[in-house]
Formats: sequence, C-alpha cells, structure tokens
Amino acid sequence: MAVMTGRQALTELLLNEGVEYVFGIPGATELFFMDALEKCPEIKYILGLNEIVCVGMAEGYARVSGKPGFLNLHTHTGLSASLGMLLNAHKGGVPLVVTAGQQDTRLLLRDPSLSGDLVRIANPYTKWSAEVIYAADIPLAIQRAFKIARQPPTGPVFLSLPQDIMEQTLDFEYTPNTPLFNKLRPDKDALNVATDLIAETNRPTILVESGVAKNDALSEIVKLAELIGAPVYQAWMSDVNFPVNHPQYLGSFDPSDPKSRELLKPVDVFISVGSPLFKQAIYLPDPILPKGIKVIQIDNDPWEIGKNFPVACGIQGNIKVSLMELIDLLQKRMSTQAKEAASLRRREIEKKKLEMDKSFLQKAQEEKDHFPISVRRLMMELRNSVKPGTLIVDDCWSSSGILQRSFGFSDPMSFQRARGGGSIGWGLPGALGVKLGAPNSPVVAVCGDGSAAWSMQSLWTAAHYHIPVTFVIIANATYGQVKVMKKKILGGEVDERHEGMELDKPMIKFSLLAQSMGVQGVRVERPEELGGVLKSALESDEARLVEVLVQPVPPT
Repeated sequence: MAVMTGRQALTELLLNEGVEYVFGIPGATELFFMDALEKCPEIKYILGLNEIVCVGMAEGYARVSGKPGFLNLHTHTGLSASLGMLLNAHKGGVPLVVTAGQQDTRLLLRDPSLSGDLVRIANPYTKWSAEVIYAADIPLAIQRAFKIARQPPTGPVFLSLPQDIMEQTLDFEYTPNTPLFNKLRPDKDALNVATDLIAETNRPTILVESGVAKNDALSEIVKLAELIGAPVYQAWMSDVNFPVNHPQYLGSFDPSDPKSRELLKPVDVFISVGSPLFKQAIYLPDPILPKGIKVIQIDNDPWEIGKNFPVACGIQGNIKVSLMELIDLLQKRMSTQAKEAASLRRREIEKKKLEMDKSFLQKAQEEKDHFPISVRRLMMELRNSVKPGTLIVDDCWSSSGILQRSFGFSDPMSFQRARGGGSIGWGLPGALGVKLGAPNSPVVAVCGDGSAAWSMQSLWTAAHYHIPVTFVIIANATYGQVKVMKKKILGGEVDERHEGMELDKPMIKFSLLAQSMGVQGVRVERPEELGGVLKSALESDEARLVEVLVQPVPPT
C-alpha cells in the first residue's frame, strides 16, 4: 500500500490494464494527467488535431489489438466534438475507455468555463458513464470501465475526471482486475428447436454481420453454410464475417431495398448470425420478411434477439460456441436425404457465384482504360500491388462493394470498415490506429474524398509519429453515397448534379494538403499511371498519399 496522487494512481492502473497508447487532445483540464504521463514513458501519447482523429485512431487500435482503446479528451468541447466517431464505436460494439477532464468540483456550481454535464452528454453513446468525485474511487472506476468495455456486448464507456481528484491523495495498492470468461453457452432447448427447423429446411439463407468476426466465428459460420447448403449474405455496413471469395457468398443484403424482400420470398428458414434484424435506412410499407418464413437469430446480445420481428428461435450466447454446438447437433440429426439436398443447393449457389464473378471481371475489363479512371480499375490495380498480409481500411462508402469484390477478403483482420452505420471520416484515423495495433502488417486506407475531408488532420499525426500508412483517396468530387440513396428514395440517376452533394468548384487537392502536413502526396489522373504510383507508395516505409481522380460515381 502506497500513498499517491490520483494522477499517479491513474497511470499505474493504465499500465496494469495493458494500455500502450493514450489518444487525445489536451486542454487545461487535462494538465495534471498529462504531467503524470510525461513521467510514465511506457505509455505513449498520440496527439490528434481534432477529436474525430482521436476516436478514430482509438477504434482502429482496439479492433486489431484485442485491447480497449483509451482516450483522454478536453472537457465539454472535446467530448461533444467526438460524438460522431463515438457513435460509430457504439454502433459497432468497439471497446473504448473514454475519459475527459472536468473542471474542479469546487467550481462546478458556479458554471465555470467549458464545464458541462459530461456524463449526460456521453450516455447515449456508451454502455456506462460516470463522474469520479473522490480520488479514492479512481481504482474502482477505472477497473470497472475496462471490465464493462470488454464484456459482451462490447462497447465504449466514459469517465469524467475532475481536476481536483488528480491532486488528491489516496492509499493505493493494485489488485488485478476481474478476469473475464465470455464464452457463454447457449440454451440447449433453443439449440434443439433450431436444429429441428434447419434439419427440415428446403431453402435456407444465412445473414451475417459483425458479431461473427467479433466472436472469432468465421470458420464455424462457413462450416454451417456448407453443411446446410445455404447462400450467405452480409449486412452492408460490416467487415469480413464470411469469406468474400467463398462460392456460397452472394454479396450484401440491404433491408432498405425492396429487392431484398423478393430475394427472401422462396426462403423457408432464415438464419441471422450476429446481425440486427433489421437496420432499415428507408421506410418500406411492407415488412421485409415474408409471411411464413421461420427466423433463427443467433447473438450474444439479448437486446437484438426478436427486437424488431418475432423470431421462431432465438439463441443467446457466444456466437462461436453457439455455432459449434448447433453444427454438432445438425450433423447427428440431418438425414442422408437432407445432406444430399444440401449438396445440390451448394452446387446451384456456386454456379450463381461463378456467373456473378464472371460478370464483375468482364465489366472491369471493359472499363480498364476509361478516363476518368474507373473505380474497378483502381481496385484491381491496388489488389495487384499490395503485399501479402496487408490490412485494408475502408471508408469509401459508394465504392466499398467494388473494393470488397476486387480483393475477395477471407480473413476477418484483413478488412476493416465502420460497423453498423454511423459517421463518415473514420478511415484515415482508423488506419493509423490499425497500424499501431498491428505494427508488423502493412496498412492501406481507401477513402472517398467526402470521408477524407472530415479527417484530413490525421495526416499530420501520421507524419508527426512516423506511422507508415498508405492513404488512397478516391476523388470524384461528390458525395456519391448520398446520390445512391437519393436514387433509391426519389429516383433519378447517380451521375446527376444535386444541391449540397458536389465537392467541386473548387475541387480539393488532397495531394497538396498531404504535403502541407508532412506526407508525400501524388495525384493520378491517367489509368496507365496507377500501377507505378501505387507500387512506389506501398513500398515506402513512411506515410504516403495517392489521390486518384475517378468517374463521378462507380457504375452499379
């Protein structure tokens, strides 16, 4: 037991929780903590030039390192400015421990400058939020924060840290935090119900989302799909929850598109794994699920099961364990006839996938020499240029489908994008966090110009800390995803000009912005230039930016 100040106890706790980096922007209310960090060289402070950058980096780091990202923001203004990216982390279930300096508690009743109800601001975006009033509560609060962030369903937590508790003293002796055993087994009755439904299915379909990757269940979901002969779709805003190059993967499922209802009409059993049912961006008068369809929903978050639609069977538990036990039961219960029918369905799905791949490659070949450069040409050149083991960070919303198809990602770590919908602007800082969390892997961020404009200050951080990420900016001078949505809702063509959706006149020159922040930038306008420029950037051991002028909106 030792007597120490609150700030000393805080850094001791962070060291014992395995914190490597503190992401943040300091102000006057963070000075005591910053002083303590200067005396703790084991923890490195990573400065972002705005809160979007800070939270994006922390999320990227958390997603590949397996540890919660730790943030320290500047009181009311810093926390408020972070909310767009904090929403992304909240929707995506990314474990973050977010802190902000609060004014001295002896001043709070006098409404001091930049103070505010920080807990109330953070509440909608976090699993738990609190303000620490006494230095003696710092160990309890910090250890609880890390525990809650890591417990399923994972997500951000928030602590407000007033200045005066940083200077108060406490008797401190570190006690290891609560070990977490998160692989909870599902209910046996639920598994039996699901097994009965699947064993008799004639037209099953599987939908996956981020719960698969977060629970390390990729091999299990592949085994289930192959066993029952089901096509697999993935919710649009997610990472790799089924191998894109697998012959049973048929692409994205959009619950806001009436075509999805048509796709589900012949389905008798619909299996949702780690995916909400449904996050519709557009109101549809008719329900997306046809009458008579039997839904099996597997998730470790009880809130999601049956939230929007009654389901025939809800299985709550660790997704990997749930799938393993379900597969074991199915292998024992499926008849020879059922297994033969599943094999026949697999061959039908594989044939459809081959036709889709052929059509995609044919279109890529037709667009190979287009000017401005086609997005397909860019993605193919990038795929052919990256080193094995490269991690791709995606923030190119309207081009994301082409990126995924071009690379055929099969490893959950190989492709990261914002989960579950949220704010643009995550890609540039997210890639920096990914690199810090996986320092031995090459990292490439592929971002639309609309997204990049939100977080260009990330390049300064890349240069300042020598974080070697290659940034590829898809420059089409428009908010392409907004136009895609306009076409769905109001009709029209995606290549038309519309109020508030154009980024030209003047067109941002990202390569020049990069150079002003210490990152070498190159602008590419001709398709024949792409290969050489990308190769040079990817072979560099420092941050580089390649700005590629492309067709206004990718062909659909």
